[in-house]
Amino acid sequence: MGFVRLAGSIQFDPLDICGRNTELALHARVQGYTQQTLWDLLYRERKLVDYFDKELCIFAADDWPKFARTRAHRSTYQRSFEKIEPAIPAVLDALRTRGPASAKELNDGKTVHWYWGKTNLARATLEYLYYAGTVGIALKRGSIKSYDLIERLLPQALVDAPDPFPDEGAFQRFLLLRRMGAIGLLWNRASSAWLGLGDFKAPQRQHAFDTLLKAGDILPVRIEGLKDTFYIRAEEAPALACIQAEAPRCEALPPLDNLLWDRKLIEAIFGFSYTWEAYTPVHKRVYGHYVLPLLYGDRFIARAEPVFDRASQKLTVRNIWPEQGIDIRQNPYRDAIAGCMDRLETLNRQEVNTDKNTSFTKKA
Repeated sequence: MGFVRLAGSIQFDPLDICGRNTELALHARVQGYTQQTLWDLLYRERKLVDYFDKELCIFAADDWPKFARTRAHRSTYQRSFEKIEPAIPAVLDALRTRGPASAKELNDGKTVHWYWGKTNLARATLEYLYYAGTVGIALKRGSIKSYDLIERLLPQALVDAPDPFPDEGAFQRFLLLRRMGAIGLLWNRASSAWLGLGDFKAPQRQHAFDTLLKAGDILPVRIEGLKDTFYIRAEEAPALACIQAEAPRCEALPPLDNLLWDRKLIEAIFGFSYTWEAYTPVHKRVYGHYVLPLLYGDRFIARAEPVFDRASQKLTVRNIWPEQGIDIRQNPYRDAIAGCMDRLETLNRQEVNTDKNTSFTKKA
C-alpha cells in the first residue's frame, strides 16, 4: 500500500506470459510481495480498486472521489450506446437481486459491436457501467470478471463524496503530481505520461507546471549532460540521497511499468530505447513477444524474454539481449540476472486462493 500511494497507480494488462504487468511492477519493488497480497487488497480488504487513471489501473480505494471527472467523461456516449442504454435497467436489477455476476452469467444471447469487435450485449453493458463508475469489479478469477454495484464494494462515504477539485485545472495539477510520483521525475514536454489528463496541450501544461512551482509542490532537477530541466515532487527530494546509498540490484520491469510510461524520457536519461512488441506483427519484431527490460542499479543492462510454463512450473528465458558494453556473462551481472530470474519463477509458481464460496462484497 505504501508503494501504491507513492506511485499513485499501477497499470493493468491481462497478458500473463511470466506474470501480469501489475504483479511484475510490484514484484520489482516490494520485498516479499505475493500475488495473494494483491488479490486480497483488491477483492477481500478492498483497499485497492480497479479503475482508470492513466489507463486501466489499480489505485487506492480512498482515491475514488478524485476520479469523479474521469467517471463523468466515461459515462458519456460510448460505442453502440443506442443498444446498450435499453439493457442497463435489466443488468442493474440482476445485480441488485443476485449480487456479483459475470457477463457470461447475464448473457441473453444478444450481441453488439463493442470496441474490439462483436461481443455479447451483457458484457458491453457491464463494461459501460464500469466505465461510468456505477458498477465495479467484485472479483477476478483468471480472466473472468464479476461485477457488482459500486455501493456494495466501496464505503458509502467514498461513493457519495463530491469531486474534490473545483475545476479542470486543479484536477490536471493533481494528475501531473501523481504521474511525477509514478515515474519518479518528469519534464515539461509532450508525453504519454499525460494520458487521462484531457485537454493538456502545451499552454495548459505550462500553466500547471508554473502553478506547482510557485506553490513549492515541485522542484527543478538537472541531470549532468542533458539540457532539459526535469522536475520531482518536492516531498521526495530527500529520497535522492537514499537512492544513491542503495546497493544495486537487478529487477525485471514489465512492459507497462510506471518507469517506462514516458519512453522518450527514459531514452534521454538512460540511453535505453524500448518498444513493447506484443502487438507487433512477428515479422516486424526486433526482439520478441513479451520482452522485459532488466534494470541493474542505475542502468538498463539488458532485455530478456522469460516465459513461464504452467504445466512444468518452470521459467524459461528464451533469449536475452545485453546492452552495448555490458558483458552479462561476468559478475556482478551474471549472478544478479540469475537471481532475478529465480525470483520471477518463484512468483509465478504461487497460487492464489480465491475462496469460491465466499462473498466479496464490502463488510457493513
